[in-house]
Amino acid sequence: MDVDVADGEDDVDSTPSAHHKIPTEADFLLAYSASPGYFSWRNNVDGSWFVQALVRVFREYHDQLDLMGMLTIVNQHVAYDFQSCTDAEFTNDMKQMPCIVSTLTKLLKFK
Repeated sequence: MDVDVADGEDDVDSTPSAHHKIPTEADFLLAYSASPGYFSWRNNVDGSWFVQALVRVFREYHDQLDLMGMLTIVNQHVAYDFQSCTDAEFTNDMKQMPCIVSTLTKLLKFK
């Protein structure tokens, strides 16, 4: 899959320059399936809620949205479309909220 960085469409300067110095922590993205301290749920047949939503959103929006936009929709799907169904009362009807941590300095789009 080719990756394309937005080239100034949204007032983002993507022209490399010798005089620009960025922090070493720049341009990292971490996408957690659940917020820290919480369970990440999965279906025994279909797999984890997060990966199900990630695949669905990437298939549908890869040519329309940048990475952060797609991950926001993944968060929405996991938060609204999934709910646990177990025999134990304390784990039944549970929800999950993914967590995105980003230090990206440019929009990231897939071709």
